[in-house]
Amino acid sequence: MAKNFHTDNKAFMLYKDWEDIFQALDSREEIGELVMALFAYAKRGETPKLSGGAKIAFLMMRAAIERDGIAWEERCAQRSECGKKGGRPKKSDESGNTDEKAEQTAASADNAEEKPKAFSQTKRFSEKAKKADKDIDIDKDKDTDIDTDKDIDTDIDKDKDKDKAIDKEKKKDAGTAESVVRSFGTHKNIMLTSEQYNELESRCRSVGLSLESYISKLSQWLFTKGRHCTDPYRIISGWLDNDSKRKTAAKPKERQGCDLSWYDDFAMNVDLSKFL
Repeated sequence: MAKNFHTDNKAFMLYKDWEDIFQALDSREEIGELVMALFAYAKRGETPKLSGGAKIAFLMMRAAIERDGIAWEERCAQRSECGKKGGRPKKSDESGNTDEKAEQTAASADNAEEKPKAFSQTKRFSEKAKKADKDIDIDKDKDTDIDTDKDIDTDIDKDKDKDKAIDKEKKKDAGTAESVVRSFGTHKNIMLTSEQYNELESRCRSVGLSLESYISKLSQWLFTKGRHCTDPYRIISGWLDNDSKRKTAAKPKERQGCDLSWYDDFAMNVDLSKFL
């Protein structure tokens, strides 16, 4: 029996956008009349007498209720047809073919008999696979240990090579620092390397002479004459050799040079009574 949404359906839909329509009505009495009219139509199919804005609103809402009701009736009819088709059991025909359900049951029974054997084979194969995987993992661990040892040895060799390179660079930097030319003297016109300066200073200190006095003397002379000295080391070294020999000589008259300290020694030790 076909369903009728007016009498058989227990509910109907109220849409949210209808709120604006209810609020547009003039009074609460019109709202109440519209609500009761909707219930009367949805439940019994009645069309009450309304006027003004309530009548216009009812016509719009009635169309939505009728559309939803017809859709509900169609769904009920489809469910009824599906129930009729799926509820009847299948029978065997005259040729002796068994019911499809019986065939499925027999196939399930055959599968149940073969299951223990298949399960046993699967278990055996699974155990073999696990054992093989375990052997592979052990071999991988051994290979990893060997590779790790090789990596460690390689890292050690690399560190040694880096240390050698660093030592070489330090020696190179030290040699470069010694060969760097610097300017000395009052007018910064005496060019000596650090190695040359250190050597001259050591020689002067050993005989009690001042390297700065030599440098200042040569710097002032070059500035006064407007000249440039290409090898100040050779000149200062020659002066130092001459003054060292004269200072170490026994007689004061042989001690002539840039250093005048020997005059003080001579004046303090000379016997003046011989000249009175």
